[in-house]
Amino acid sequence: MFHRVLPQKLINQPNAYSVFGTLISLEYLEIVLSLLKKEGYEFVSISELEEQSENEKIVALTFDDGYADNFEYAMPMLKKYNSTATFFPVVEPCKNNSVLPLDIYYQCVDEMILNEEKKFDFIKGKTKQLFYSAEPKMQMNLLNELFGQLPVNNRVSYMSDKQLKQLSDNGFEIGSHGMTHSLLTAEYMNEEKVLAELQQSKSWLEKTIGKNVKAYCFPSGKFNLRMSELVKKVGYQSACLISKKENEKLALPSYDRIFVKPNSLDELKFALKI
Repeated sequence: MFHRVLPQKLINQPNAYSVFGTLISLEYLEIVLSLLKKEGYEFVSISELEEQSENEKIVALTFDDGYADNFEYAMPMLKKYNSTATFFPVVEPCKNNSVLPLDIYYQCVDEMILNEEKKFDFIKGKTKQLFYSAEPKMQMNLLNELFGQLPVNNRVSYMSDKQLKQLSDNGFEIGSHGMTHSLLTAEYMNEEKVLAELQQSKSWLEKTIGKNVKAYCFPSGKFNLRMSELVKKVGYQSACLISKKENEKLALPSYDRIFVKPNSLDELKFALKI
């Protein structure tokens, strides 16, 4: 599981994405790809995993959220190593040339002068949890409460419809990460809202790339059996999680993932028994 990718020289400090683990360097991505190649792994998409289940030397790479740096930097590196991947964009920022409230939140945090305790609270602590668990519309209100004046220009961008189409045309799988990155199991959600997230994102992506969208990725890995049933009902054939309990029942093939954070090569080797 990857998110953002930038050349090391473009990763400014402080950087909340790096601290949380959702931004790695392009150089580190190459180290990971080189390791997997060296160990003889075959790269497949999420939708190909089920038919390859007997092969222990397969790996499916996933990139969540749909940041433009995936197109600019990750795609060429993947092509260099002749590796495929599945990308899970959030539709609204791609469709509207906007960003998520979390992107504004991180930018505000990085522009503040904070001690280590406060920085932890804003990036991984209670303040972050409060913000992240709120409905996306409410998150915008919280931004004003927490920071007052918000940035005029956003420092990140998301892939456009044309870039998603080009990514797909280059052989990479496009799945859905929902319309707004709403947490499907949150208190503010109901089945009507869940179905809207699932159906509208699938429809827009299929119209954009001209292909069936088969895979869904639960935002923040938040799921339960009912949510997986709705994912299947809408027409997805597989789902990505972060982790699940042993023998947990779900309505469709669903895959745990290893979160590839900065400088986590030893963790990755341990997980892959290398």
